[in-house]
Amino acid sequence: MKYKLLIVVNKDEGFIGPSETFLHAHINGLPADVITMVGNPGYRCLDASNNKYLQSRSLIPLGFRWLVRKFGFSTVLGQDRNALSKFIQRNKISAVMAEYGTTAVTVMEACHDVNVPLIAHFHGWDAYSHHLLAKHAVDYQRLFKLSSAIIAVSQHMREQLISLGANPDITYHNACGAEISDDIKAQPDNSECRFVMVGRLTGKKAPFISLIAFSEVVKKHPHAFFDVIGDGQLKEACVQLCEALGISNVVKFHGAQPHSKVIDILSKANCFVQHSVTTPSGDREGTPVGVLEAMGMGLPVVTTRHGGIIDIIEDGKTGLLVDEYELVGMVQAMLNFASDEKYAREIGRNARSAVLTNWTDKKSNDRLWNIIERSL
Repeated sequence: MKYKLLIVVNKDEGFIGPSETFLHAHINGLPADVITMVGNPGYRCLDASNNKYLQSRSLIPLGFRWLVRKFGFSTVLGQDRNALSKFIQRNKISAVMAEYGTTAVTVMEACHDVNVPLIAHFHGWDAYSHHLLAKHAVDYQRLFKLSSAIIAVSQHMREQLISLGANPDITYHNACGAEISDDIKAQPDNSECRFVMVGRLTGKKAPFISLIAFSEVVKKHPHAFFDVIGDGQLKEACVQLCEALGISNVVKFHGAQPHSKVIDILSKANCFVQHSVTTPSGDREGTPVGVLEAMGMGLPVVTTRHGGIIDIIEDGKTGLLVDEYELVGMVQAMLNFASDEKYAREIGRNARSAVLTNWTDKKSNDRLWNIIERSL
């Protein structure tokens, strides 16, 4: 019997971007008939290209639902719950997996109404942000009660969710994986000294620290270069920082790029850098897919003892770890790889082996499907 799995993602844009590889991996890699629903309550999109929605967005249905809410007979959440319940029953859905805890909150009652297992998959800020945890304090307690399984992408996140009230018996750790190719590998011992950073330029990625550290590396390796891939609210400030540090000529901001372009840039790099930190608001990483992809390509990685990173990197063997906000240590770790090609090659080889053994998309999806089957 092939199960029907509904994957739900709340997103303002109504679509899943190409950079969200972990979501695409779940949608395309699980052994089930997967239906994907993207959007927000009242406007959940089943197929954006064909304009198919859970509730019609044509003028008459929209007006009718507005009148019902206007006279106090319903709410957007109530209408969404009713429509989602009917959709689950009509399509004989076996289980629902909600990507992010905040999404799970919006679908939990509908799943409960029709007695269909709900798998709540947390990824990062949804488990840590102080503001979000305060806002959803009551909702999360209800979610923990109604969920058939709760998934965290790091051991630290699993412990965090349990501390918030999740049942340890149904709360699992499963890091997202990386798509690894035998044909495309990095060359950490090539003649260039090329660092790369991939990800949104946000507080928890602390791009400032990586750039300041690189400015110190350039003093000893004047021909070093830094590729920065990704957009975000800190991009303009990062560009200004490079001007102030005098490294604008050796740093290139590529902006957001399709996955194929990211892999191409990684294949030409010598070292991957990511200084993940816990922000003042409490936000932190889960297990960054960018780190896994770099490791899987054979790149040595310099990163921090943070979140799920400590689950996947053995310091000194499969990468180099420094403490959060430790600038001097970051500089030294980057210099270690820049100055010793043999060492960089050895660490990169160990990193690739570790990912192939434990952290590929297939390994992650196999573990995820095992959890979903238990719920079924």
